[in-house]
Amino acid sequence: MKNIVLYKSKYGNTLQYATWISEELNYELRDLKDFKKREIKNYQTIIFGSGVYMGKMNQIKKVLKWFDDQPIIIFACAGHLNVEKDIEDIKNQNFTKEQLAFHHFFYLPGGVDFSKLRGFMKSMVNFFIKLIEKKKDKTPDEMAILEGYKHPTNYVDILYIEELVNFVKARRQPSL
Repeated sequence: MKNIVLYKSKYGNTLQYATWISEELNYELRDLKDFKKREIKNYQTIIFGSGVYMGKMNQIKKVLKWFDDQPIIIFACAGHLNVEKDIEDIKNQNFTKEQLAFHHFFYLPGGVDFSKLRGFMKSMVNFFIKLIEKKKDKTPDEMAILEGYKHPTNYVDILYIEELVNFVKARRQPSL
């Protein structure tokens, strides 16, 4: 049977990780929009990666519905560099405890570059930034948001796929 890495990426970080993972494992690579539910039966191992936007993983509800009876490997790519609280928030906002126990979840740090925002999202973020800037007593989180707005971050690195790739390879090894 075949294996595949599916992804949903807006700004390219998730696509970069999905590409590295598919190359390392020699898996097919495809955007989720080009994958049909009826194709699931053709694949033994399925990995799905998504960016995180305002705490929500892109297309995760659809993916969890499609794979409610077949465990898959899921990775989230967000702007944080392995901050445990943020990772827990992503898990809690996107999965039930049962889903986390059924599927295999990994976190891969991405980056934040507000200059890539477009349309409504850009307007929303700019409004939010202006509100924070006007505040006299800013919290540490608000200060960090302003810093991130002014100075883009990018933590994407091939080193971060190692745990996920090793997990997949260990599953392929026959038991002794």
